[in-house]
Amino acid sequence: MKTTVHAVLRVSTLERSLDFYARLFDIRIRVRTDEWAELEAGGTKLLFVKKENEEVRNKVIPIPSFPPSCYLGVETDDLDSFHSRMVSLGARCIQAPFKQKNGDRTAIYTDPDGLALQVTEFDKSEV
Repeated sequence: MKTTVHAVLRVSTLERSLDFYARLFDIRIRVRTDEWAELEAGGTKLLFVKKENEEVRNKVIPIPSFPPSCYLGVETDDLDSFHSRMVSLGARCIQAPFKQKNGDRTAIYTDPDGLALQVTEFDKSEV
C-alpha cells in the first residue's frame, strides 16, 4: 500500500504565504487555484488553503477545528544561511540559533500567519 503524507496550512493570504514558502525553499508552485495551492519541497507536499473559505466549506462538509499545537519541522545542513534567509524574508525569529546539549543546533521562526517553524541542523560530528 502506497501512502503519502502532506501538511495543510490554513493561511489568511494565499499569495503572501505562497511567495514566502516558494522563496524560502526555492521551489515552484505545483498546483494553484483561487482557493488553494500546493508546493512540493523535498518530497513533501505543502497545501495552502485560504482561511476565509473554510466557513463556506463547513456548510457543505464540516471541518473540525484543530488546536494550534502544530509546527513545521525543517532540517538544514547550514542553519546560519537558513537563518539569514528567514530574516531576509521578514520571518519573525522566536529563538535565535542555539546549540542543544546533544550538539544539534536549532532555531524557531514564525511564518506570515504565525505558524512556527523549528529548524534544526544536526550535529555534524556525529556523522
